[in-house]
Amino acid sequence: MRKSFLVLTLSLLLLLLMVGCASANDFGLGIYDSNNLCLSLKYDLSRDLAVQGLISGGYVGLRGVYKLAKDTNYNFFGYGEFGFANDKVAVGTGLGIEFFVFKAFNVKELSRLGFALDLGLDVLPSTGFDIGGGLHYYF
Repeated sequence: MRKSFLVLTLSLLLLLLMVGCASANDFGLGIYDSNNLCLSLKYDLSRDLAVQGLISGGYVGLRGVYKLAKDTNYNFFGYGEFGFANDKVAVGTGLGIEFFVFKAFNVKELSRLGFALDLGLDVLPSTGFDIGGGLHYYF
């Protein structure tokens, strides 16, 4: 019975992920400097919501990104972040902007390259402000 419940739960989660994959537009790969220089994977779950994974030598984190304002050349966003930094829990929140400079200048080859800047508030492991930024290429 317990095994059947686990299989059913995993099947429903995979179904939800497949529906999200079918309706999502973009997958981004890039680098991001928030806690350390991180490899960043960004996936749009919908037009308004994205998830971002951050991985470096001393940090592993996950961000939920909500797009507050969308335009062809820029996006304002808010985020919540949870992760582990040097074996300590890390939690933060913030606001940022992602802009597509090459799209604005009609450089078709680089139009899917986005640059982002954000200002955040780290809550754990210590409280303070954090400035981050990076770039993603969207496929």
